[in-house]
Amino acid sequence: MYDVSFLRKKIESVMIHGSESRFTSFFETSLYLISLAYAGTVSLRALSYKKGILKSRRLPCTVISIGNVTVGGTGKTPLTIHVAGLLKGLDYKVAVLSRGYKGCKEKSGGVVSDGQRIHMSPEAAGDEPYLMALKLDGVPVLVGRDRFEIGMLAIREFGSEILVLDDAFQHLQLDRDLDLVLLDAVCPFGDGHFLPRGILREPLRQLIRGDAFVLTRSDPVALPSGYQVLNALTKGRPVFQCIHVPDVLTEVRTSPSAKGEKVSYDLDFLRGRRVLAFSGIARNEDFRMMIENQGCAMARFLSFPDHHKYSDEDLQTIRRSADQSGAEHVVTTEKDYVRVAHRVSWPIKLLALGIRVSFGDEENAFSNYLNQKLSALCPRC
Repeated sequence: MYDVSFLRKKIESVMIHGSESRFTSFFETSLYLISLAYAGTVSLRALSYKKGILKSRRLPCTVISIGNVTVGGTGKTPLTIHVAGLLKGLDYKVAVLSRGYKGCKEKSGGVVSDGQRIHMSPEAAGDEPYLMALKLDGVPVLVGRDRFEIGMLAIREFGSEILVLDDAFQHLQLDRDLDLVLLDAVCPFGDGHFLPRGILREPLRQLIRGDAFVLTRSDPVALPSGYQVLNALTKGRPVFQCIHVPDVLTEVRTSPSAKGEKVSYDLDFLRGRRVLAFSGIARNEDFRMMIENQGCAMARFLSFPDHHKYSDEDLQTIRRSADQSGAEHVVTTEKDYVRVAHRVSWPIKLLALGIRVSFGDEENAFSNYLNQKLSALCPRC
């Protein structure tokens, strides 16, 4: 029997590290041919919605979509949290809708948080929705594959005026008023190949559906390689640049079903301390560098696949590695933290390093853009 996990790792390796050539190996050639069929199917689907052959449903409120055209960590969750916080600050009744990828409630749907209390575990809600619920005070978070139905639930239960859709650029079943599209400034389009040969989820010409674009991990000194291509594709629509910066170190003393007591530490807390760090995200190396930039001594770093479901053996490996390396603290991402913090007893402090979006000098420009758009889309009574 062929090892499914081995096959998945091999495909992911080709997607991320494969050569630009289409025919380097038989395996890459096979993935390339499958990717052509995938691209054709995606294009036909988009055309069907555009021509009205397939119908989008309309919710009776303002809908904002946050998404991308690639797989991997472009930073949709931090931007969703940022946008929802901005909208709440403008006194809109806002809720966040997520598919709940790999959560037990993905199919049936439901309320992860009412804005005050969390009603689902990370396993039920999915990693990102649970994290958003944990970080967003006063903003309900809901999950479900049918976003029209959970959108109606948000309107009925919470009187939501604005719904923010997490990872929904391809969710054409639901009409939206504003599409914010994220692109990784370092590698906005991958190697130009579609899934499963590359990381593109749909043809770049579909960027025409976007209303504004956000370049994440943007370095203002070194312009991204795809910037000229992006300018041609966006056709004069707004393009903002942001980076992800460390926010706070947090220890949450609670059970998974409640927000509980958060104990926060300054980032300087790690300086000079010996730590073991681990993560299971799309860009583990980025997280490692962020930890090292806090001035700590990295005893060991453990990498796991994105959305990894940690087994008891994994957790024992982490605990054992921390003990053998003489680490003073264990540090992980917020997304990984909510999956593992309460499953075992940690002999040393387990901390989550939070990140946030920073638009730098463009913060006011981005906020003003949203405010102006919403003033027209969702006027006050």
